[in-house]
Amino acid sequence: MKAPEYDLMRSVEDRHWWYAVLRSQVRHALAGRLPPRARLLDAGCGTGGMLEFLQGQICDLNGTGVDAEEEAVRHCHQRGLLTVQIGSVEALPYADAAFDAVLSLDVLYHAGVSENRALAEMGRVLRPDGLLVLNLPAFDSLRGSHDVAVSGARRYGARQVRSLLEHSSFAVERIQYWNAWLFLPLLVWRRVSRMKAKQGPGVESDLKLTPAWMNALLSGIGRLDAGLCRELRLPFGSSVFAVARKRERPTGGMLHGSN
Repeated sequence: MKAPEYDLMRSVEDRHWWYAVLRSQVRHALAGRLPPRARLLDAGCGTGGMLEFLQGQICDLNGTGVDAEEEAVRHCHQRGLLTVQIGSVEALPYADAAFDAVLSLDVLYHAGVSENRALAEMGRVLRPDGLLVLNLPAFDSLRGSHDVAVSGARRYGARQVRSLLEHSSFAVERIQYWNAWLFLPLLVWRRVSRMKAKQGPGVESDLKLTPAWMNALLSGIGRLDAGLCRELRLPFGSSVFAVARKRERPTGGMLHGSN
């Protein structure tokens, strides 16, 4: 992403309803599944909102992050997240089996990121049976100017995410769509916004703060939606969320290549 988008993300992510719902999703996925003094990596941590939130929610969490952009790391350091460092998700600067959990939140869809290489690296730094929490934008039909602004190269379906994880030696525990309530309005808006995408460099993302009362209302609706999606496995939404465990590769088997 461009530097102005990181500045925008930092200015809204602690209050924006979408980020609030994503934080609740991640917290629910990690609840009761981490050992004491767990080591957690946010791979592609952006400006650090998720990492700061989790450290405030999970007792004795040993969390750190990595991001490819200096601007993102600068914002993390300003938060006091001083262990965050610059690095690629395709070549994580950590030892094998260094973490109990890895987060990958809206990272694999970025232009220039190899999904297979990144997932292989996340598997490498996870301990055996370690937890991977993954979120990705869903459905190509929802592409629009937002994707252009944040350098989003692709969107995903649940089956595609499952295939990626299983071919990278992860055992999938759960895959679900979420933000289903907004799917149809967003579909209409994104179709209109594709016209803006043709404008190129001047395109901006959809990140904007609504008035406080509306943001609180949208947060409540979003959390209710996320819970219903988790229970009912609705077949649509603007994002796809997955929880998986590191699976040992079978000895003597062939390894899948990187793309």
